[in-house]
Amino acid sequence: MGKPKQQVLSRFFSPKPRPSAPATADDPPPPPRPPAEPPVAAVVSFSPAKRARALSVSPKTTAKRAKPSPPPSDYVRRRLLEPPRPPLPAALNPSGKGYTPLEQQVVDLKARHPDVLLMVEVGYRFRFFGEDAAVAASVLGIIAHPDHSFLTASIPTFRLGFHVRRLVAAGHKVGVVRQTETAAIKAAHGGGAAGTPFARGLSAVYTRATIEAAAGELEGGGAPDEGSRYLVCVVDKEVDAMGTEGFEVKIGVVAIEVSTGEVVHGEFMDGVSRNGLEAVLLGLAPVEVILGTPISFATEKLMVAYAGPTSNVRVERTSRLCFSEGGALAELLSLFEKSGVDAPTVENGRHLMEMNEENNNPRGIEGIMAMPELVIHALALSVRYLKGFGMDRIICFGSSFQPFTANTEMSLSANTLQQLEVLKNHSDGSLDGSLFQTMNNTCTAFGSRLFRHWLTHPLCDRNQICTRHDAVSEISESIGSQQYSTNNLQDEEDMSCSSSVRSDLSTILSSVLRMLAGTLDIQRGITRIFHCKATAKEFVGVVQAILTAGKQLQKLVLEDTDTMSSQHRTVHSPLLRRLINTASSCTVLANAATLVSCLNKDAADQGDMLNLFIASVDQFPEVAEGHATVEMAKQKLELLITEYRKQLGVRNLEFKTVAGTTHLIELPVDRKVPSSWMKVNSTKKTIRYHTPEVSKNLENLLLAKEKLAVICRTTWNNFLMDFGRYYAQFQATVKSLATLDCLYSLATLAKQNKYVRPNFVRENEASQIHIKDGRHPVANMKIIFYCATDTISNTTGRSHTVMHTSCEAFSLC
Repeated sequence: MGKPKQQVLSRFFSPKPRPSAPATADDPPPPPRPPAEPPVAAVVSFSPAKRARALSVSPKTTAKRAKPSPPPSDYVRRRLLEPPRPPLPAALNPSGKGYTPLEQQVVDLKARHPDVLLMVEVGYRFRFFGEDAAVAASVLGIIAHPDHSFLTASIPTFRLGFHVRRLVAAGHKVGVVRQTETAAIKAAHGGGAAGTPFARGLSAVYTRATIEAAAGELEGGGAPDEGSRYLVCVVDKEVDAMGTEGFEVKIGVVAIEVSTGEVVHGEFMDGVSRNGLEAVLLGLAPVEVILGTPISFATEKLMVAYAGPTSNVRVERTSRLCFSEGGALAELLSLFEKSGVDAPTVENGRHLMEMNEENNNPRGIEGIMAMPELVIHALALSVRYLKGFGMDRIICFGSSFQPFTANTEMSLSANTLQQLEVLKNHSDGSLDGSLFQTMNNTCTAFGSRLFRHWLTHPLCDRNQICTRHDAVSEISESIGSQQYSTNNLQDEEDMSCSSSVRSDLSTILSSVLRMLAGTLDIQRGITRIFHCKATAKEFVGVVQAILTAGKQLQKLVLEDTDTMSSQHRTVHSPLLRRLINTASSCTVLANAATLVSCLNKDAADQGDMLNLFIASVDQFPEVAEGHATVEMAKQKLELLITEYRKQLGVRNLEFKTVAGTTHLIELPVDRKVPSSWMKVNSTKKTIRYHTPEVSKNLENLLLAKEKLAVICRTTWNNFLMDFGRYYAQFQATVKSLATLDCLYSLATLAKQNKYVRPNFVRENEASQIHIKDGRHPVANMKIIFYCATDTISNTTGRSHTVMHTSCEAFSLC
């Protein structure tokens, strides 16, 4: 027999005939078979992909296939983009299930604060819920995912400051919700049900205008912004009176720098294009805007255009109809009555009068009652807004008020600031190449802010200009005499004596400014202290910096002219003498030393609130009593070891601390102990126990420490509140230091570029301007081979000559 033929592989995939049923008599005869088709010459096999394609083009109708489920990323994206759902009347989520206790807390908090993006403290993380989670995911680049009833996202607690700043920079109003009770206090007060969450409450709210005033609570949150962060409130009123041709509305503006305490206000007439309002916006560069409705269309259009989508400027609209018939003034007066700060001490009153005489501005209630109607409305709206942040008390200090334009300052239009490139350049709108960047040599952040104000508000009073020039000239000469005395050590005795006297001024000023440059922004620091938002470390740093600067400035002997000849006086300029006297006031230094002496500096640096206060019976008695309670609880624990030594017969028995667990009794494995003793942990040879007495006393000790922490936090808040008595003194000191920084900056600029002091014509002579070998400040810095020009020649073109002359005259004031 031959070998059987191998079967073809396709034979196994060919359809098999159905088994035929046995035929019956009733069955109809089978239909005739169709004629046989010719045999197939080739065998075709279908892959799964081709088979699927063949089925799709088949004329036979098939059943509808289910749509494939979207990938998880599409689901999350759809959840992020879907519109918010209205709140449910009952405590039920959309699926009909009840909220968890934590979710119910979030729902209640969101109902009370609907316009705030909430960050809820849960354990070691801060969580976002619902819409807030969607916003946080898009801004912070974190993952949002569904969890029970809400979309949720989270960040670690140690990154709170960093992420809060990112959300605020994006234009959001951010609220931080913290736990208001601890496990020990909750257990001591009954604790409620087993699954009851910790009580939580809104502890802080941040926006772009208020975050620097509360930045002490956000340590480790990145570098703060050194520029101004004004909150501007705008109201307007149409005018139809005679003599107002060319004007359409009267505008009232109040700008508040919450982090420094400056309040700028003004009322002015403006035309259809709102040029006056635009100049105010360019000069202040606000980061938040409040529009008091009703407001005209042109004003609202300009404000909305300024707060475009790329600027991240927050805009809030609030009605001022409730302030009709004197309601605005009544609300401001009630604020003064509640705060009780309109009765300053003698020393504070002296500082307030000096500062108000300089600014030509009345103080306190008298100053507010003298304001125009629209300014009062704008101020009342601002106070109502800041009340939600707990920062409305800053309005009660008249020393921080100043008008937009004083009689001694120029009022520059928006076109002037833009064409002269005072604050921004024309190419990309940045600070690079602007007049401010070229002339600014200040060392401190608060000095830089004051210098910016000087550039945007040049002086127009001859006496004040000459007074400022005298101060700059004296500092510039002291810098030159310091260099001269360094290079020529063998001068004559009288010349060296004069040089050393003059060099003391520049040496001490430079050392003070360098020291302040390496510390915190003390202007914002004292305002954060006033708002009760500063940490202990920041408080000590700010007050210590003011104390150190004042002691160094006291080295400049400032005797009266009657007791010392003008040749041997250290400082000649009246402006410099007044600034140095204010910055080194004995009263301010004594108060600073008293405040610092109340605190433990090491504990402040470490953030140890329990050991922060140097407490005694006369000073901080509540803290001293709390410490006594803690010590008593510790002594009760330590006395227990004597009983256990007798009970166990071990003379050298001591409490052990392992992995953070204290007061452990360590015994060998084979040692028998009472059944009530609780085993905590063990090793191969020993077992560690907690007795019932130790556990009970440990709970008492923990409760005593928690109560002490509450007492210390309350005492700290009261301590910061008491700082309001000294706020005016410290504010005057900081403003004097800022002015010294600006004057030293101008003197350094003049020395580096060999600028000379201008001479003014007599009052009876005709006004004129004549500059010999003048140099454009910005062009001289940017162009290597720059040719000096005179005001008489017109070789560089009329427009360049006009701009050149304007910038030089601008910088001289």
